[in-house]
Amino acid sequence: MLNRLWFRLTAAFALIIFIGMTATVWLSSSAAATQFEHFMVGAQMVRPTAMQETLSRYYADRQSWKGLDAALEQLVRRASDGPMIGMFGVMMGMPSNRIQVLDRDGRVVADSAGEPGGPLLIEPPLQRWPILYNNAEVGTLVVEGALMGALSGEPKVLIEMITRTVFVAALIAAATALGLGALLMRQITLPLSQLTRAAQRIAASDLSARAPVRSNDEIGELTRVFNRMAASLEAQEALRRNLMADVAHELRTPLAGVQGAIEAMLDGVFPADAQNLEALHAETLLLSRLVDDLRTLATAEAGQLRLEPSRIDLVEVVCALVNALHPRAQERHISLRVEAPSQPVWIEADASRVQQILHNLLDNAFRHAPHHGAIVVRLCVGQGHVILTVTDDGAGISAEDLPHVFDRFYRGDPSRSRTTGGAGLGLAIVRKLVEAHGGHIWVDSPAPGSDRGAEFGVWLPMKDNRS
Repeated sequence: MLNRLWFRLTAAFALIIFIGMTATVWLSSSAAATQFEHFMVGAQMVRPTAMQETLSRYYADRQSWKGLDAALEQLVRRASDGPMIGMFGVMMGMPSNRIQVLDRDGRVVADSAGEPGGPLLIEPPLQRWPILYNNAEVGTLVVEGALMGALSGEPKVLIEMITRTVFVAALIAAATALGLGALLMRQITLPLSQLTRAAQRIAASDLSARAPVRSNDEIGELTRVFNRMAASLEAQEALRRNLMADVAHELRTPLAGVQGAIEAMLDGVFPADAQNLEALHAETLLLSRLVDDLRTLATAEAGQLRLEPSRIDLVEVVCALVNALHPRAQERHISLRVEAPSQPVWIEADASRVQQILHNLLDNAFRHAPHHGAIVVRLCVGQGHVILTVTDDGAGISAEDLPHVFDRFYRGDPSRSRTTGGAGLGLAIVRKLVEAHGGHIWVDSPAPGSDRGAEFGVWLPMKDNRS
């Protein structure tokens, strides 16, 4: 397709060159043929017929040649087609012709280079044209020297020579322009051709295809955007494959446990008592929560998460959730405290989703805080926004894990069990919920082994943010 585009562009360029070349040759030939029908008086190009008519009108007005010598220069300008300028005037170096006007008796009544009554022009070449009035000859126009066309013998030969010269020059210029134009168009179509091939590879499921960037113009920018799109598609495809594998893995483990326990009960290995049924119930609750988390995450990533915003006191929400988790903190001898303003902090948000954000962050902190450790929830109010942070004093997060902590199913320690590491969905859900409220989240952690673990921060606007 791009080869056809290149051909069409080249053909259009060639047509434009041909039209320009043809017009140049035709205009040059016409101009040369026209100008070779003149004689020169001073710098004026004069047609003999025009000078005849001008002199005839002069005689008709006065019925004599009286005063013609004084009026000759003005009459020449009146009969002139204009001064000889441009290419012909500069390059051809035409000499000025001398003219005389004779009365019917052959006396000189006007001379462009002499006095009336002076000697007649006798040196050849001479051109003579009669001046008529009422079909009677009343005088003669004499031109000393040849007309412009006579300088090289035949005007037709000179015109043909000039036409050939202009044609050859135009042909060389056209060939050069066409070559440069074809090269320029190739520079345009080649990146497009490479872009097309890369797009065809992507359409054939080869998401590693990229097009080389060869310029900084619009085509180069298009190529860079295409490569970013291809990289995004490749990353999304990798995430999709990983998601399918992770979902299958996460669902297989509890399902295998439930299946094994039920089969053991059916075989009589385990009694179907309250204790074993409670264990099965716990596994089904885990499955239910995993499915709910997956549905929440999928809905949020698709941009279809529905929020029910209302005016809530963020201090009250934080304190209520922290108080509810105090028993869990006491079991592990963890210090859980809140640092928040004493007055209410009002924001427009979905209260249940804000609780889910804080609950997931605290759940993550509980997993990593050591026994007799500490977890601090801080709430700070800024100009038009609030910042909520959750800090623990655990082992921290390594530098290579920090960029991935919000990825779904990501665990810094691949061997970590669901009990210690969770399903790897909590922080991914937190990020999507925060973004749905118009905020953003970050994580900060010093080097592992320091006296402070990870700190997760949430920035939320205080204005109305409806989704």
